[in-house]
Amino acid sequence: MTRLNDHHTYLEVADGFEVVPGDLVRFGISHPCTAFDKWRDLPVVDEERRVVDVLHTYF
Repeated sequence: MTRLNDHHTYLEVADGFEVVPGDLVRFGISHPCTAFDKWRDLPVVDEERRVVDVLHTYF
């Protein structure tokens, strides 16, 4: 990730590597408030990218 603003992320990938719409890119968060205060509901996905739960935030 080279930049982040609002809900947009800019990626730089190695030569020969391709990211296409629908690919799942996972990032960690440095502090829970950076995610939990912005989103009321957070989907939880499994290894097959199926939504298996929803976390509800209360900030």
